[in-house]
Amino acid sequence: MQRLRLAETLPAGLTVWQLSLDLEAPVADEDYRLLSQAEWQRACRLRHHADVVRAVATRAALRRLLSAHTGIAPEKLVFSENAYGKPLLKSAHGLAFNVSHAGGYALIALAACGQVGVDIERCRPEAELASLSGLVLSPSERRYHDSGRSALPFIERWVVKEAVLKALGLGIADHLQALSVSPASAPPTIYHLEYSLPTSSPLQAWPLPAPCGYAAALGYAQS
Repeated sequence: MQRLRLAETLPAGLTVWQLSLDLEAPVADEDYRLLSQAEWQRACRLRHHADVVRAVATRAALRRLLSAHTGIAPEKLVFSENAYGKPLLKSAHGLAFNVSHAGGYALIALAACGQVGVDIERCRPEAELASLSGLVLSPSERRYHDSGRSALPFIERWVVKEAVLKALGLGIADHLQALSVSPASAPPTIYHLEYSLPTSSPLQAWPLPAPCGYAAALGYAQS
């Protein structure tokens, strides 16, 4: 597990960890032992071995990181969910987290205060994603995208939006079009966000260093 180097301008207390996954390897027994019964049962219901590896290894890594911050044994951490299914840590003492995985990689974001969201996706040709533009893009973004003048690749907008909405703990599909993303610099070190979302918290988002063939972003909602 590797801690990503983030820009010094990010708020204090934000950390992001990258996990490289061997999707063909057996699931480690020490990872399985850290899971709750409900987590173990969810993993057993997955049909493909690669999905089991992603689920178990990422959850075990999350438990280890949270244990290091809280002092609670990783197997004794207790989670709940909000109304939209976002996992929360009971007795977190202000610590927030979020997880995303795609392909052979997973990201885990932690925040000492505020709320954090992270997303990683495999890059695909724009033509394969064209059918999703009506779901993902806001009206203003769609105008620029359709005219070929978009300042950001489609997949980059997608990961930024998912990261921000995950930070807020909202339903992703219901709010994608209420958020517009544009670069604040070239290349962007932070994104400019315009939104009509049910929140009073200031929102921020940044690109994350991602493996070749992937795009990733970090979203943050100040408390």
